Amino acid sequence: MYDHCVGLGYHCESTYQIRRVTGVARAHFFDWLDLDFESVVEAVAADFRNVLRPGLVEPFDEGRCALDRGSDIRFYHEFHPAAGAGTPLTQRDIDAQLPRVRAKFAALAGRWRALAGSSARVLYVHHDAWDELTAADLRRLRAAIAAQHPGHRFDLHWLRRTAPPDAALLGPGITWDTVAAAPGRWEGDDDAWDAALTPVLAPPEPGLLSAARPSTKELA
Repeated sequence: MYDHCVGLGYHCESTYQIRRVTGVARAHFFDWLDLDFESVVEAVAADFRNVLRPGLVEPFDEGRCALDRGSDIRFYHEFHPAAGAGTPLTQRDIDAQLPRVRAKFAALAGRWRALAGSSARVLYVHHDAWDELTAADLRRLRAAIAAQHPGHRFDLHWLRRTAPPDAALLGPGITWDTVAAAPGRWEGDDDAWDAALTPVLAPPEPGLLSAARPSTKELA
């Protein structure tokens, strides 16, 4: 059904599982980032121009990561303390490394645009790890992607811990499923992710239409 599966956060669990299930390790913009839903919507709507602007990135979480105040994205893996592992990031560390990190994410933004501008069919996956979102939020995200990339062929797959109470309001191009938490394992539950992703990514059986299904769960 899809040529590519691209994660939209929330954090490292989704990146790890999408790569494990698909077997594709090619990096995408939101991989390994710790970010809230609004950061995804705003970054897409701004064509990523709001991310990593100079003067807006600072140490956060006691120096464990860098916080981009312009996008509210938390970068836990891109900046490294000059004093060595286990020491806190400093503002000097971030300022010195920012050009390199900006170049990396500019390239990933270019990869996003190229994919969205191609004929490929893409499944975007957003992991709502705390069951915070509503169907209206997912419709807003889909609208933001569609507005930024007219003609892009894509669907959204919304993964929660529990079934959404408003699933019937999702509309076309948005599916949902659940992935149970795996306490003590940041990578998540492999079996749950297999069950949630594999059926959506699998090609249709011979003789069946290849149009996206309305949901991976039966709607009440």
